[in-house]
This record gives sequence, C-alpha cells and structure tokens, in this order.
Amino acid sequence: MNKTLSRKQRRNFFFMNVSAFAVIFVFLGMIILQLLSQTAYRETDQAITEMNHNPEFIQQEIARYRDDSFPENNFHKEPPKSPSSNRFNTQIILWSKDGEILNKEAIGGRFSQMENLRLQTNDLEEIKTVTIQDEEDELIFHSLTKAYSDNEIAYVQILSNVNQIQHSLQNFRIIVVGCMIVFWLLSMGISYWLSAISMKPILKAWQKQQEFVENASHELRTPLTIIHNRLESLFRKPDHTILDESESIAQALNETRRLTGLTADLLTIARSDANQLTLEKETVETTAFLTELVLPFQEMAELEEKMFTLAVSDSPSVVMDRKKIYQVIVILLDNALKYTKQGDRIQVSASRKNKSWEVHVQNTGPSISKEAQQHLFDRFYREDKSRSKETGGYGLGLAIAKQIVEEHQGTITVKDVSPHGADFCIQLPLN
Repeated sequence: MNKTLSRKQRRNFFFMNVSAFAVIFVFLGMIILQLLSQTAYRETDQAITEMNHNPEFIQQEIARYRDDSFPENNFHKEPPKSPSSNRFNTQIILWSKDGEILNKEAIGGRFSQMENLRLQTNDLEEIKTVTIQDEEDELIFHSLTKAYSDNEIAYVQILSNVNQIQHSLQNFRIIVVGCMIVFWLLSMGISYWLSAISMKPILKAWQKQQEFVENASHELRTPLTIIHNRLESLFRKPDHTILDESESIAQALNETRRLTGLTADLLTIARSDANQLTLEKETVETTAFLTELVLPFQEMAELEEKMFTLAVSDSPSVVMDRKKIYQVIVILLDNALKYTKQGDRIQVSASRKNKSWEVHVQNTGPSISKEAQQHLFDRFYREDKSRSKETGGYGLGLAIAKQIVEEHQGTITVKDVSPHGADFCIQLPLN
C-alpha cells in the first residue's frame, strides 16, 4: 500500500471516529438536558397540581381576601415586606370576570411585580409557563388557571416561581456544553490514535499479501522456466526420439509435479485466509490412526538406515478432521526424513494431557536456531535456502500445518532437543 493511499485511509478513519464521537456527545447532551428539564420542574408542577386538587389552599386565600376586604374583621397585621424580595415560590391569584385581580391587598408588596400579569382563560386546568417583565428583572412562573363558581370570583390562578430552577438549568447547560466541547477535543486525539491502531492490521495484511504474491511468483517462476526451456529444446531437435530426450521430458514432468503440489498448497492457504477451509470432523481412535499413518515412513526410514519409533500411551479418541490432521503429521514426518541423515533417530509419541491429545514428532537432525523458530511457521520461510533446493521444499508445509491445527482450536510448537535435533508438538482438544 503506497503512502498516499495509507494517509488517505488513515484520514478517513480519523474523520469517521471524530464524527462518531461528536454524534455520541450531542445525543448524550440532548438526553441529559431533556431528562434534567423534565425532572427539574416535576416537583413544582406536582405541587401546583396538589394545590389545585386540594380546595383548602384556595379557601384559605379566599378567606384571607375577604378578611382584607372588611378591615373590621382583620385582627392581624401583615408582616413587613422586604423591598428586595422579587422572588417567591407559590401565589394564588383571584380573578374577577373582567380580568381584575381581586386579592391585591392579600398579595401585598408582591403585587407590584404582577402589574403586567393578564388573565388567560385558554387551556384551563393545564400547567403553562408565564413570563412577567417587571422594572428590574424577568419573572418566570409555572401557572395553572381554573374556573371558580362564585358570584365575585370567576377564576383562580396558581403561580409558582421557577426563576431559580431556570437559572440552575442555564448554568447546567453551559457546563454540559463546555464538557462536551472539552471531551470532543480530547476525542480528536483519541481518534487520531485509533486511526493509527486501525491501520496497523490493514498495513500488516497488505504487507503479508504483497510478500505472499512476491514469494509465490518467485517460486512459480523457477519450475515454469525449467518446463519452458525443456519444451523449447524439444523443438530445436525435431529428429530426436523420445528416448533421446527422455531426460528433458522427465525433468519437465518432475517440475510439473512440483508445480502441481505448490499450487495445491497455495490454494489451501488462500482458502484458510478466506475462512473457507472446511473441516469434516469425526471421532477418531488415535492409536490405530497413528499406527496406520507412520507405517510407510517407518519403511522409508529403514531404507535410509534411520531409526524410527512409535510410542503411544493412553491415546484417547479425538474429534477431528482425519484427512487434515493426517496431512499435518505427514508434513512433520516428511520434514523429519528430509533433514535427518543416516543413523539419526525419528520418534513419534502420543499421549493424553489434561483435556488435549498431544503428539510429538522428534528427530536428532540439525537443531533450529531461536530466531528461526520464531519464523518457522511463516509462509515461504526456509532457514537454509540452499538446502531447500536439495529437499525440494517451498516453505509452505509448516504454514499449512499451523493453519490446520489452529482451525481445530489447537496449537503447534517447536523446540530444540538436546544435544541436537528438533521436537514438533501438536496439541488438539479432545472435543
């Protein structure tokens, strides 16, 4: 992936993350403010509703109004009013049919704050917001107006001041919006970091794909070149018989077989990468499975004067894909035969370990360096490339073995054997 495309993709990830955070913060802020607005006025509206349904409060105000209308019946004095008192919680207003406030005397000094209040008979018995503009400030009330059957009193209005709640909500909105902006700015830094993290697997997959294509092209080029040259040589010698060119034909056929094996391995890896490597699992009795599997390799080891042993202890039945695991162990045994010499020993052992079936393929051939062990299961990796020409390998066998084992939810590892040699270990879950 070129740098321009990489930067463009990272920039797209960045703007996607920033936009996602912005949408989340906006919706979160709207939900918080909406819930707060609903709950902030709930108690006030509930108090107004209770006063509306409880006639005692209204009767007390009417009695107070009538006492104030007849001074001879009024034996109490109105407490002094503070000149700075322009806020109050609840007040009952008595209205005449003509829209005149009747209980002015009962309201006292607060009446000056309500001179601009007008009777509104729309939406009776419903709580509404009423705003009164006085000389100093704006007063905001929640109000409920109801009709009253009295010769003098036509309507009763209950007012509850909500200025303090309104100011608290405004301050809270400022705080919420400020926090949203601050955290959105922080999210920009987080988005930049996330865009870098998101690009890593993409770049890794791209690099892996590029290396795969380059290595595959390199491996395919050699056998194709040999086949091409051998076929051309046949055309240059039209008078020769098949027997005369048997060596060229045999070499071309040999490279064709190698090419067929390589393409089959590449197809297996491609299917695994695309999650199309299907497993046909069945219950396998492992003792008989291993005994049958190693028999031809024992015969080949005898012909090459190598010692081959099989040790099976407490070998259980395992649910697995017989053909795929057969292929894995064949890969390990084939490598063991390739990289051992006359007189070396190859040992296959299997046993139950906790809830897993463990298979070891050991050989006393050359040891594998620590650095090579870290890359041994990588595609096209070969520790000794010059020797790989002799063995005919492409560096795909162990990569395929690892993919098959991991598809079975198992593991495959390698370690050194003292004084020299290698031990490949496969662990598969029993179920």
